[in-house]
Amino acid sequence: MSAEKMGSGGEMGRAAGSVLQRELALTDMLDPDTFGGVVDSLGELYQVGIRVLDTRGRTLAEVKGGSGDFCGYIHASPEGRSRSAALAARLHEGPLTPTQGARSVPGTSPLGGELLALPCFTGLRYLLMPVRWDGDELGRVVFGPFVPEELAEPPASLGELAGVDVARARELMARVRRLSEHEATKLVAHFAQVLAALLASGQKSHLTSQLHLEATLETQRELETQNAQLMRLNQRLKEADRLKSSFLSTVSHELRTPLSSIIGYSEMLSEGLVGGLNPEQMQFVRTITEKGNTLLKLISSILDMSQIEAGKVRLAFEWVDVQELVESALTSVMPQAQRKGLTVTVRMPQVVQPRVVADREKLRQVVVNLLANSVKFTPGGGRVEVRLSELGPQPRLGVSGYRIEVEDTGVGIPEDQRARIFQSFYQVDDSPTREYGGAGLGLAIVKSYVEGHGGRVGVTSEVGKGSCFTVVLPQEPPLSGQGPAYIPPPIDTEPDRF
Repeated sequence: MSAEKMGSGGEMGRAAGSVLQRELALTDMLDPDTFGGVVDSLGELYQVGIRVLDTRGRTLAEVKGGSGDFCGYIHASPEGRSRSAALAARLHEGPLTPTQGARSVPGTSPLGGELLALPCFTGLRYLLMPVRWDGDELGRVVFGPFVPEELAEPPASLGELAGVDVARARELMARVRRLSEHEATKLVAHFAQVLAALLASGQKSHLTSQLHLEATLETQRELETQNAQLMRLNQRLKEADRLKSSFLSTVSHELRTPLSSIIGYSEMLSEGLVGGLNPEQMQFVRTITEKGNTLLKLISSILDMSQIEAGKVRLAFEWVDVQELVESALTSVMPQAQRKGLTVTVRMPQVVQPRVVADREKLRQVVVNLLANSVKFTPGGGRVEVRLSELGPQPRLGVSGYRIEVEDTGVGIPEDQRARIFQSFYQVDDSPTREYGGAGLGLAIVKSYVEGHGGRVGVTSEVGKGSCFTVVLPQEPPLSGQGPAYIPPPIDTEPDRF
């Protein structure tokens, strides 16, 4: 099968071609244990030695047959050992051609090539069979030794070996199987058929496994390429995000200065410091001041979020009275709540609570943002309630801590939106004509500040009935004893559902 048939011109085609074009070895196609068992069985059946070698002269399988005692006796003679070594070198490494004492034997082999007969100086004989497959020479089979049928007596050269007793040699030779060359050829042909079947099966299994391996490697190369592309894209996204945060920070900072002047001059006008105003003018000035303060809060939120995303926000931990902090946060949202006619209640522990470790300003901003969010999304006449729990074990944190809950009777949050409300710039109502203003940063800031304290924030809600945001905080953050802590850039995760 050609590589062109396997591959269609792409990377997979080249991978398949590399497998099919690679020259196979006997070790690729034959399982050592299985093949060794087959050779042992056939050697016992034939009562003749069999040795299978690859092209590098390594033995893949071997059975000695009945010639062990005779060969061992000959090897005991120094001259016999020397001549045996030369014969072994010819059998294992010599050319598979009728040269150097070998001659061709009539007959054909399923594995290709001609059979060779090689006589031993002891009178025994070997047959050599090449192992060829798909035009490649993979190794050889050494069959023997056996006693040729026509051999009646050991040759005279055997008696010339120092230390060898001919009578003893004759006795041991009688234990070696006697075969005619025709019978030996038939046994070799049978062995070749078995070996050919094993090679066909082994080649199929080997190619299948190699093709699977090549496909796996090609998939891995593609994944590595895609991963490298994703890493480059990720670096570009990080750089774009850094530039965005830097841009927002710069723009927000530059807008605050002129906006502060606008608010300051508006307050001076409303207080009559530059002359009296009629009622209509006073209303205009108050509107300018109110909208300016709204815009200033928005710019401050953008600046805070850009600092958080850049990992530059530092928490300054100190001992804080949480009850006083919650009451202070309420004063910031009461004017907006009163204008909408909302009922705002607060529930504190009946006993005086010990102080906790926190960043006072950041924790106050958490409570203010949650209250402002509830006030904004609660229709007129509704209710907003903030609750502070007593200090005690907090199973969600595994340490002692406290809970701050802000509940309202507002519009509620659809279930499919709750996982995203803590993301930066996300708005539940994202239509161009949305009813509620804001940039969608309040809850993102809450999440970052709470997690910076080692706490967790979650929400439960029902559309049309309201929402309840719960903040769980430890009495002492994990890093509070190690000086100021920096809040890492936020990672969008699904909020807890308490």
